[in-house]
Order: sequence, then C-alpha cells, then structure tokens
Amino acid sequence: MADNKKKTFRAIIIGGGPVGMYLAHALQETGIDYVLCEKRDAIPPATAFGLFLWPHGLRLLHQVGLIDQTEAISSLLTKITHVGPTGEVVREYSDFGFIQLAHGYPVRMFDRASLSRMLYDTLREPGAHIRTSKQLVDVERRAGGVTAVFADGTREEGSIVIGADGIWSPVRNLMRRDAPEGLFEENPYVAGYRAVFGRAPLPRQGIYSSSSASSASLLEPERQVEFHRDGAMLQLFASRREVHFISYRKLAEPRRERKGFSTDVDATDEAIAPWLDTRIAEDVTFRDLWRTRAAAGGANLDEGMVRMWNWGRMVLVGDAAHKLLPNQGMGANGGFEGAASLVNQLTALLRHEPDPDAAGLRQAFAAYQAERQGVMAAYQRMARDELDGWTRGGGEGGPPLDALRAADGLISPMVACSVRLDAVPFPDERAGFSPWVYKVPAEAARAAGGGAKL
Repeated sequence: MADNKKKTFRAIIIGGGPVGMYLAHALQETGIDYVLCEKRDAIPPATAFGLFLWPHGLRLLHQVGLIDQTEAISSLLTKITHVGPTGEVVREYSDFGFIQLAHGYPVRMFDRASLSRMLYDTLREPGAHIRTSKQLVDVERRAGGVTAVFADGTREEGSIVIGADGIWSPVRNLMRRDAPEGLFEENPYVAGYRAVFGRAPLPRQGIYSSSSASSASLLEPERQVEFHRDGAMLQLFASRREVHFISYRKLAEPRRERKGFSTDVDATDEAIAPWLDTRIAEDVTFRDLWRTRAAAGGANLDEGMVRMWNWGRMVLVGDAAHKLLPNQGMGANGGFEGAASLVNQLTALLRHEPDPDAAGLRQAFAAYQAERQGVMAAYQRMARDELDGWTRGGGEGGPPLDALRAADGLISPMVACSVRLDAVPFPDERAGFSPWVYKVPAEAARAAGGGAKL
C-alpha cells in the first residue's frame, strides 16, 4: 500500500545564539517547520559583552514583529568621541544620528543575554521547537533527508541542517569530513588581534561630558568613546545602567589556533594592562571600571571567510561561514541578513518543490552564498582596515580619523541594499532619505509598472 502521508520540509538549526534564534523567527514567519538544537543547557548565554544592531538588523527584527521588544531592551548610540594617547579629545562625531535619518532605524546596543531571551520568549511555542543540552556529533544521510545525532543519544530527523554554530562550527567539521579533501580548511580563520570584552556598572562620579577626557567623564548614555594608542585601542559604550568595553591589542604575529572565548582574564592581560590608568571620568580610571566589572572574557579575534558554505544537505550561516572583527559591530547584522537570504531561497524553492531533492537544495544554497559572500567580504575588509587605522594611536599623525570617517561613508549605501524576507508582509517598514533598495518580487513588479513583461 502506498504511503500517502505528506512529507513536511523541516530545518534543523544547530546553534542557539542570536543568529540561530533570528533564523527560527524567520522560518516561523514563512511557515517552514524547524527545530533548534543548542549545546548549552539554556538559550540566554551568560556572556560578558554586548552586541550592536545597525538599521538593517533592526529592520529584520521589525519585519517579524519585534521592534517594540527590541527597543525596550536596548540603548541608542548617537555620538562617537575619539581620545588621543595623552587624554585629549581629538574628534567628536554624531554620525550615528545621521544613520537613523538615512535609514529610519538607529544603531542600538544590546546585552547579548537579554536579546537572546527576548528572541526565545517571543517565539510561538518555543518548547515545541527548542532543544537544549544537544551537542551535535554526527549528521547521517538518509533518503530524502538527514538525521542529526547528539551526544546524549537523541536524534532529530529533518530535510536540512543549518549550522548557526559559530566559528568552531561542528556542522562545518562534518561538511569537511564528507567533502573532497581540500575543499574545507580545518581552520579557515586567522587572528591578528586579541581583545578583552566586558561590562561594568556605570560610574556615578562626574557623569558629564567635556573637551578633555582627563578632567571629566565621557561616559554619558548614547556615546561611544574610543581611546587610541600604537597597536591598541579601548572602546567604551555607555547605556543608562552600565558600560560595555572592548580592549584591543595587535598581535606581533597572526595566529591560527583553535582558542575560544575565555573568562580567565585579569589585569595583567596584554589587552587590559595598558589602559588601567586611563582616566575615563572625573576621579575614575579604567582600573576602577575593571575592578567593578560584572563579567569579562578574552579571545583572539579570528576573522575570515569559508570557501564553500554548503555541502550535501548542510549549510552555514553567520560566524560559521564568515567571521568579522567586532569593531564596527557588523557580525550579527550580517548573520541576520544571511539567515533572511537563506530563508528567501528556501521559500522560493519550496513554493515549487515541497520536497526538494539534493540538486534543488544545492542550487538554493549556492544562490544564497552568491548573494551574501561579496557583501560580507566587503564588510570584513572594511572592519580590518578600520581597526588597523584606529590602532595607529601615537607616532606621527596619530590615527587617520578623517580618512577612516570618509571610508565609513561606504556603509550607508551598503545598508540601503540590505536583504529582507520576501514572503513576510512589511507595511510598517521605516525609511529615511536613503531608500531601501532591496525589493521583494511583488514590489519589484509594481515598481516596474505592474508586472513581468515577456
């Protein structure tokens, strides 16, 4: 007797970070079944650092109905101040305010745990779709699908596996195992910098701004402050309750080693020690901020691009496919866009092939990579060039701030070309004086005069 049971396309997401959780929302809103498997025992991570969403990242959250929740748990960034090695303010800009005028959405800073919790709580029936304590050990191929196998002996069956599982992606390792030798590197990323991330309560002494960082505080809400030295930089981001910081140190030689984020850091760390006596507020030094830290951790800043983002029925998104330096805050935004692009390709495929074969999936995955790879390569290069320039803090001329600011002018046109979900109505999309370029098919047809012409 023939099996008349209708097959349902099901995506298995590996990784419950912000990109994986946004991907769950995108699949939910487009009607694609999914299960998300996270190796930790809870979705909100106890992380030591913040996360930044630019207008294109906020736009994607708005499209899936989360803009009010997003604004409730984040802080605006509107100003940036650069401080030289002797404590003098050398430049102040309000470029973040310009970004909001251009695109209708601002730049916002998040606590990573709060963002993850919000993304979890706003899913429909998260308990039916989210699995924790699931360490992936294998992906088995079967007729018309895959089976994800976990260390606890449990299994999940689906149509595809999406690796949203970070720079040391287990999914990517399994792709490497199955693919021809040489297609996937064991470690595709290299680190040229080390950084320590952290957060601390906002100091209550002297919280006002001045032209001299040595006499008064620069830690007012909505302000990003950057201190520059040769081979090093310190970034501070203040909300109304706390200060997030990232301290960078250029490595003497690039490193290619599998060494992840570690909370085992102290004041002797090479990325922290040079900044301890730096005055950041009236009668407050960075040493005081460090002593009151709520959390901190360090890592070598791996960066790079994976050559192939898919193999078989497995595909990568976010840091598993492309890793950017954090100084411009584009990593999560690029991951969100990549997730939306992948969902768009799957939606178009499933519209015609509800149970696609491997060839159809391969074509959809390739189209997704083709749409995103060049954009992410550009963002990656911009972040690296900027950090190299910013860490020219002393010496003749100091950091080339005006040149770097001019180069940042490339970001706004790239933001305007960002991806959104094709299959999700978006009547409340915000816009500024730089209109969004990306159009879904129906909108493109209307803009062309009412439909496709043969």
